[in-house]
Amino acid sequence: MLKIPGIGSIIQRASMERFARSFAMILSAGIPIIQGINIVSGAIGNQYIASKLDKMRIGIEKGDSISRMAMSIDLFTPLVVQMIMVGEETGDISTMLLEAADFYETEVDAELKNLASVIEPFLLVIVGIMVLVLALGIFLPMWNLSAAMH
Repeated sequence: MLKIPGIGSIIQRASMERFARSFAMILSAGIPIIQGINIVSGAIGNQYIASKLDKMRIGIEKGDSISRMAMSIDLFTPLVVQMIMVGEETGDISTMLLEAADFYETEVDAELKNLASVIEPFLLVIVGIMVLVLALGIFLPMWNLSAAMH
């Protein structure tokens, strides 16, 4: 679903927003990072993203930093990776993840508005074709009846 033009990026960003918000809640609840990534990757609802998060978890278990693994899995935008780096340096990753979730939420809202404005002309054409078919279904028999009378 992530490769569908137009809506694939919306689905990916919405999943990333869900991940960032869920992971921030888990970290603020005091659950360890490795266990938190396991929980969130199972709850994210997307196998591709869950597999990327599993790669991230394995790298963190081996001793890499969260930001380095977030950069290496090519799932997050550079801005979000920088926010995670800042969160690591300050020791408050959950706050930075909430900021990332807000960022993704804003992007998803903007893309949905853009998608609606792109789809609107196509829907208008489809409705016009349906009205034309219905009108022809009503008027063609009347024209045939008038031609039969003459």
